[in-house]
Amino acid sequence: MLEKVNAILALFSTERPELSVLEIAARLRRPRSSVYRILSRAAKAGFLDQDPITGKYRVGMRLASLGELARLSTSLQRVAHAQLLALGQASGGETVVLMVPSGVEGVTIDLVEGFHPVRIPHHLGGRFPLHATAGGKVFLAAMPSAEAERIVRKPLTRCTRRTITDPGRLRRELDLTRRRGFGVAVGEWVDDLCAVAAPVYDHRGQVVAAIGVACPSPRWSARIQRSLAAACIKAAGEASRALGYR
Repeated sequence: MLEKVNAILALFSTERPELSVLEIAARLRRPRSSVYRILSRAAKAGFLDQDPITGKYRVGMRLASLGELARLSTSLQRVAHAQLLALGQASGGETVVLMVPSGVEGVTIDLVEGFHPVRIPHHLGGRFPLHATAGGKVFLAAMPSAEAERIVRKPLTRCTRRTITDPGRLRRELDLTRRRGFGVAVGEWVDDLCAVAAPVYDHRGQVVAAIGVACPSPRWSARIQRSLAAACIKAAGEASRALGYR
């Protein structure tokens, strides 16, 4: 039963926040009657909610509360969240994110919305390309050279006209990221999105996460980049120390 419920929950996303019985049955290739029984039980347990008008299902608040508990009980997110809040204030209300590497991508695992709207694809839980984002460059720069080279040499997806797709140029960018201690991406993933990110180290000295700040391009400047980078490095340093890094 748990496997069936999990398969259904995996169908929901920010792009598909609500699904009907027919849609779920079609995606799982299961009989509508059996899917309906599972949905009914999941809704009764509070894992799903059903819209009384459309009849469609969405993720229930019980899962949201359990997710919040999981976030607070996870050491990385727990120690870093306070730094995200502080960084949000220090940046003047920009959007702040906590990211971790996941294979050839990165994942946003915590986020503090700023006062100023920014368009970050997928937001919390969303995946992003390493070569076109500030946090991704931090992760690439920290990887063993052979591992990073396998990613750099692959055909790099062009997300915008500013995306770095030339391997040589990306290698130089990663060298710069290592030297200055933070990554920068200006309109490389999303046209009007600019960001800086700094690495978070664990007690072994390994980069396990990155803390970043994003802001729209109209507010971006060399002065803003310097200011946000300094604030990011400070926040990431505090989180690293909380994880035992010396």
